[in-house]
Amino acid sequence: MIRKYLLFLLVAAIGASAQQPKSATPSEVSAGAQLLALEDIVRAVLSRNPALSSSRQIVEAQRRRVVQAGALPDPTLSVSYMGDAAPFKTQEMDPSSYRGVSAMQMLPLGGKRELRREMARKEVNASEADQTAVLRRLTAEAKVAYYEYFYYSKALEITNRNKARLEQMADISQARYKVGKSMQADVLRAHVELSMLLQRAVAFEQQRDTAAARLNSLMARPVDAALAPAADIVRQPLPSVSELASLAEANDPMLQREQSMVERNKVAVAMARKEYIPDLSVGYMYQQRSGMPDMYGMQFSVNIPIFYKSKQREAVEEAKLEVASAEQGREARKLELAYELKQMHAMALNAEKMLDLYDKAIVPQAEMALTSAQSSYSVGTVDFMTVVSNFSTIHGYQLDYYRQVADYAIALARIEALTGDLSQASKEAKQ
Repeated sequence: MIRKYLLFLLVAAIGASAQQPKSATPSEVSAGAQLLALEDIVRAVLSRNPALSSSRQIVEAQRRRVVQAGALPDPTLSVSYMGDAAPFKTQEMDPSSYRGVSAMQMLPLGGKRELRREMARKEVNASEADQTAVLRRLTAEAKVAYYEYFYYSKALEITNRNKARLEQMADISQARYKVGKSMQADVLRAHVELSMLLQRAVAFEQQRDTAAARLNSLMARPVDAALAPAADIVRQPLPSVSELASLAEANDPMLQREQSMVERNKVAVAMARKEYIPDLSVGYMYQQRSGMPDMYGMQFSVNIPIFYKSKQREAVEEAKLEVASAEQGREARKLELAYELKQMHAMALNAEKMLDLYDKAIVPQAEMALTSAQSSYSVGTVDFMTVVSNFSTIHGYQLDYYRQVADYAIALARIEALTGDLSQASKEAKQ
């Protein structure tokens, strides 16, 4: 009788532990322990990752080309003589013998310099869009790695907690077996389930360490550097597909890059047409003659585009084709962007629905079923396989719940790579 009473108390204790709310903070973090905040991770990645620094330097290098593109060609300076075989020695009283110096400057006409500057500015815009794309990509990768780290840490915590609960169930089975109330197969089954949990715990630990290594590499830290436990994920609202499409069309860096290339190539068409206009070269010369007055002179020359059929005309057609190609690239990006948004929105929407279902129905009902099965097993009204089945079910549901939490956040992180910060966009829309 006493033994049955002790078994009943043990089962009641397990049932009470099963009723703990699943959304609680990680259990093993002590009260003053520092949690790993997502904002700190993103800030560290954007301040330390060399890929972003490299993209900034590329943009700065492109800006230096704007001034170069509008600069005049280098002038030419010539030194010459005519006369004696000895260098720079003239012949006396010979009007054709001289020592001279001349300078020549080519002046592009028709606004070519300003068009070259404008082309360079459009290329800077494209590089700035590339820089934004790198920033968004690094931010998204940091968030995805953080959410994976959160999930596998949570999965390991759940597995270890359920392992302790299963050990208690194994003790109950062992006690019942000793008094002839259960079979040895129940004890063996409990140990098999424990071994399976240990196997899953090892896998979760390896995946958590992989996610931690990814976070460290993005922050330019040693991959095995220690990380604090991840803070709980705050669920953001999910905008509609139409709202996301509007944001992406205005903010997607790759679409902005394609638009910049369209504009750059249109300027290139105008530049190619300007090549029909000759360029003017202006020269000044000075000649010193032995025994005779010095001479001064000016020279003006222009190039004549007589080969325009094979040069200038072909250059214009080439530039037009590049405009058409850039416009098609822009339209292709729009189609790809719509698909990516729809895909990520569907993933987030599915995760959101599953979270509500797990939170309001599946997990609470599975908890109740497990508690009931444990109580019934203690009095011998159900077999041990029923308890184990309910235990495996609740364990899977708990893991699935946090998998959906992570997947929802991952989908939003990838959407933000296309649209920009959704929380910031929401604030601007309200204003």
